[in-house]
Amino acid sequence: MRYTVILSALGTLIIVLTGLLLYIIRKMRGQYRILEQTNKQLAEVDRLKTEFLANVSHELRTPLTVIMGYSELLLEKLIIEPERATDFRYVETIHRKSEDLLNLINDLIELSRIESGRVEMNIKRLSLDEVVRETVEELSTSAAKKEHAVHVVTGPRPLLIKADRGKIKQIISNLLQNAIKYTPKNGKITIRLYSRERKNWIEVEDNGIGIAPEMMEHLYQPFKQGDSSYNKKYEGFGLGLAITKNLVLYHSGTIDVKSTPGIGTTFIVSLPAAEK
Repeated sequence: MRYTVILSALGTLIIVLTGLLLYIIRKMRGQYRILEQTNKQLAEVDRLKTEFLANVSHELRTPLTVIMGYSELLLEKLIIEPERATDFRYVETIHRKSEDLLNLINDLIELSRIESGRVEMNIKRLSLDEVVRETVEELSTSAAKKEHAVHVVTGPRPLLIKADRGKIKQIISNLLQNAIKYTPKNGKITIRLYSRERKNWIEVEDNGIGIAPEMMEHLYQPFKQGDSSYNKKYEGFGLGLAITKNLVLYHSGTIDVKSTPGIGTTFIVSLPAAEK
């Protein structure tokens, strides 16, 4: 009789627990459907944002190119008319700011391609040393304006990689431009190239303002650029490092950073070495 009561109680308990479990499962399924729908909506919003950025950027680039073209013609005309030096400075400012805006638009287009997974890669075997020296030469005027000393340190043998030449130049250019921008006048910037563990390494070191520890976790997020005080002093929208990191990842590489505020920053990029 006692066993019958116990079995009956156990049966009742099992039924209750089963009912409770089924209720919990139904509630979880309902919450999961809500979460799934929310995720779909967020993904659609993100897609529309990326598409909007790409479309607007393309639309802006065309008239901006025209503005730059005409400002270049005016500069060529005004440069031979010393009495119009003031007009020359005005047009020069228009042209320089147009260039800055065009660079921002190009960054937005590149970022939209990355976020939508539409990055086109033209992979070829190339010399990393050659690409670095070419990029440094192209940015020599920017470095000279701030009287920076830029040194490239390489080994006895060229470092070969399989990569998209334009994308590698963009990586190096973004890191070097950051070093130039965030290093006070008469600074020192060193680019080191070396090979280790079947990888080729690029180090871009400066003795600039450095990066605050609390900003490290936001470093590669778009539209993040140091703290508010940095934003007031240094122009930019914080897209360069976000693009750089993604382009490094597209090449199966890694990017790291070491920085001390007031001392300087070193970005370290590794790329797979091409097989001999």
